[in-house]
Amino acid sequence: MSILDIGGGFPAGELSEKTIDALKPTQTDPLGFKVIAEPGRHFSSRCFYLLTRILGKRVKSGKPCFHINESLYHSFNCTLMDGVSFENASDQFYSKIDENKEPSAIFETRNSTLFGMTCDGMDIITKSINVPIEAQVGDWLCFNGMGAYTHGCKSNFNGMSSTERIIRWPTVVEQETVPAHSPVVC
Repeated sequence: MSILDIGGGFPAGELSEKTIDALKPTQTDPLGFKVIAEPGRHFSSRCFYLLTRILGKRVKSGKPCFHINESLYHSFNCTLMDGVSFENASDQFYSKIDENKEPSAIFETRNSTLFGMTCDGMDIITKSINVPIEAQVGDWLCFNGMGAYTHGCKSNFNGMSSTERIIRWPTVVEQETVPAHSPVVC
């Protein structure tokens, strides 16, 4: 054996010191193995935004509830399959587009529940998320932290279609250079 594949499953975002410390011995393996990893989820699980539309709004026991045009069985399957949680999220919605099509800050939010569109009783995206207080039917919500595993596992559960259009736009990405003598740990 000359190659040891330690696999994947690395978390999204920053790697913990514990994970980095566990990988350090692979830099100078005394047996001469080439150690490789599969960090796909680490790099791609939270690299997209998802735009959804509010289809319905109601108040239940004094709490706003929104039905959106996505679902746990569609682009939000990351909550079922990858452990992504929007529960108690207060950092999802931070600006809005005003009547002049200019971004402006959101100052007031209210704890709300988001339901998917499938009419399935389990299609609850989150029971507790801060949504702009002025959100209405027809408004768009933009979710960050959506990734490559979000769209791939979608289905047409209950006859409901998911996101049909993926829009890409070119952008300049800043690159961080790492000195040649510094080891890169993934």
